[in-house]
Amino acid sequence: MKIQAVLAAVAISLAAPVAAQDLYVGAGLDYGYPHSGDKEFFGSLMAGVVFDVGPVGIGIEGDTGHQFGGGDGRETSRVRGLVTYDFGRFTGIASAGAVQYKIGNSVTDGETYGLGAQMPVTDRFDGRFEMIRDFVGGDFGTDVTTTRLSMLYKF
Repeated sequence: MKIQAVLAAVAISLAAPVAAQDLYVGAGLDYGYPHSGDKEFFGSLMAGVVFDVGPVGIGIEGDTGHQFGGGDGRETSRVRGLVTYDFGRFTGIASAGAVQYKIGNSVTDGETYGLGAQMPVTDRFDGRFEMIRDFVGGDFGTDVTTTRLSMLYKF
């Protein structure tokens, strides 16, 4: 699902009219805290599009994450709907969608929600801080709170 999620977000982005959108790709560093007590670090890649209607934006984003420190070699995939609001110097972000966790051959699905802020660094790059909460069950059996710092390149 992780590759499909990123490809779906990119395909939707490329099919949309360029004049009314913010198309972006990015990379993030994630600190995950499963509520079972383990601490984890992930590297994430993301792609998405946001359509602006005045100060409000509506969009979709896909991301995939690979664990590189702590934990059990987990991979994550998310597809999220985004709502943004332009506050001037920064943009507020709220998200909701689906998440999938893969540990070895075991795959677990769940829901994901997030809140964050994004701020321009240059004309083409934005920095983003986000708190993401994943509700998963199945073989994984615990919820996860993730803090993400990311850099986005806007087309």
